[in-house]
Amino acid sequence: MGERGAATQSATGALQAEASTTALGIFTRRRKSGAATPTATVANAAIRRAFEGLKVGAVYGCTVQLGGQTIAVTGAGGFIGEALCRRLADDGAQVVGVDVRADRRADVEASGARFVIADVLDADAMAAALSGCDGLIHTAAIVGDWGSMEQFIEVNVRGSCTVFDAAEAAGIKRIAHLSSVASWGYEFSSDLEEDAAPRVSGAPYADTKAASDYLALRRGAAVVRPGDVYGPGSVPWAIRPIEALRSGTFALPGKGDALMTLVYIDDLVDCIIRALTTGAASGQAVTAWDGVPVTTSEFFGRYARMLGQEKVRTAPAPLIEAVALATEAIAKLRGTQPSVSREAIRYVSRQAVYPNARARELLGWEPKVGFDEGMRRTELWLRAEGLLG
Repeated sequence: MGERGAATQSATGALQAEASTTALGIFTRRRKSGAATPTATVANAAIRRAFEGLKVGAVYGCTVQLGGQTIAVTGAGGFIGEALCRRLADDGAQVVGVDVRADRRADVEASGARFVIADVLDADAMAAALSGCDGLIHTAAIVGDWGSMEQFIEVNVRGSCTVFDAAEAAGIKRIAHLSSVASWGYEFSSDLEEDAAPRVSGAPYADTKAASDYLALRRGAAVVRPGDVYGPGSVPWAIRPIEALRSGTFALPGKGDALMTLVYIDDLVDCIIRALTTGAASGQAVTAWDGVPVTTSEFFGRYARMLGQEKVRTAPAPLIEAVALATEAIAKLRGTQPSVSREAIRYVSRQAVYPNARARELLGWEPKVGFDEGMRRTELWLRAEGLLG
C-alpha cells in the first residue's frame, strides 16, 4: 500500500517504478518482452524449475507459531510485501494483503494472502482492512530519490499515523514496522552505533523514513531497519543494474570502493517475522543486514559477469554528479523523473556500515544466505525471466 497512485517501498505504485537505486543510467525502464528462441525457451524453463525448487521453508523452517493468527501486511503487492505474505502463509497464518493498487490482486492472492485494496491515507479503508487482525506488518511507503518533501511526508509519515491509529482501534498489539538504514542518512565516515539517532539529511525519503521510524517506536512497534535488500524480484538491486549494464549506461562513482550492506530477501523476511513475534522487541529497533560489507564494484561486478562483461565502469565522482545535476534540471523542465540523481550517487558512495548485533541478540536472528549463494539464486531467477539475454 502506498500513496495514491504512487509506489511503496515494497514495490507498490508508480514511484516504485522510478525508485532510486545506484549509479549512472540505472533508472532505465524494464526491458520489453520479446519472443524467445526455442532453445532459450527450453533452457529458461529448466532454470525456472531449478529456481522454484528453492523454498524458504527449506532454509528457515517454522520457528514461530502463527497458525490460526490473522496477520495484515501493508504494501503487500511489492517485493518485500509479497515475500512476507508467502512466508506467513507457509507458516500457517491467515494473511490479509493490503495494497493500494488493484492490479496487484493476482500476485498478492498467489502468495496465499486475501487481497484488500486500501490507501494508507484513507482512515476508514484502513480500519476495515485491519479489523479482526492479530498482528500487523507495515511496509507501505514511497521509496525514491525524486519528489517533493510534502509528497513523501503525506504517505510515509501521515500514512503511517493512519495505519497505526487503525491498528490501535482494532486492538492489534503486535506490530512490526519496516524502516530503513536510510533513516541515518548517507553521509558518515565511520561505522554507526545501533542506538545512534536518526539524522536529518534533507533527502525526502531518508528524512520521512526517520520520522516514521520514530513514530513507530513511540507506538510500541518493533522496527526493522534493513540494509540493501536484494534477491529474485528486486528492482533496485537486480533488475535495474542488469538493464543499465546491458545498455552500457552504468558507471560507479570514484573507484567503486563504496560499501553495500546487503541482506537477502528471505533473511529479511525472517528477521521481520521474528520482530513481530518477539515480545521483547516491542518499542525496539534492529538493523538487518548480513554483517559482511561488499564493495559496489564487487556487487555490481557480479551482474556484469553474468552478462559476459569484464568489469563495471567507473568515473570520477564530480563528473557523475555533474551529469546528475544536468539530468535533474532537464527532468524538472520536462516534468519527468531524472535518469540519475545526486541523492542516488550519495547512496552508493557510503564508506561506513551499520551495526546489526541487536537482531541477533534480541531476536535470535542469523542470516542464512550469504553473498555467493544469494547471487547464485538471483542469477537463476534472472535467467529464468530472460533478463540476461
